Amino acid sequence: MLKLGSVRWRGKCSRHPRYNPAIDGMAGIRGNCPKCNQLLQIFTHHSEALRLMRTFAPIEEKPKAVVRGAGAQQSLFA
Repeated sequence: MLKLGSVRWRGKCSRHPRYNPAIDGMAGIRGNCPKCNQLLQIFTHHSEALRLMRTFAPIEEKPKAVVRGAGAQQSLFA
């Protein structure tokens, strides 16, 4: 079994702090910046890993809660 926890990681380039690999992609990298290239690689590998995990075992949908009508409140004294 492979256990992958949820990881929060925020990375940004010190020279180009507004670079977002999800939006800008390869075209947003200025001057062949090595840190921006690494951010793009991390983003693409992460996206690919998520895609592979979801195709291997799709996420199970949780059953939806039963919604009762507006007058379905139970009496406290009955």
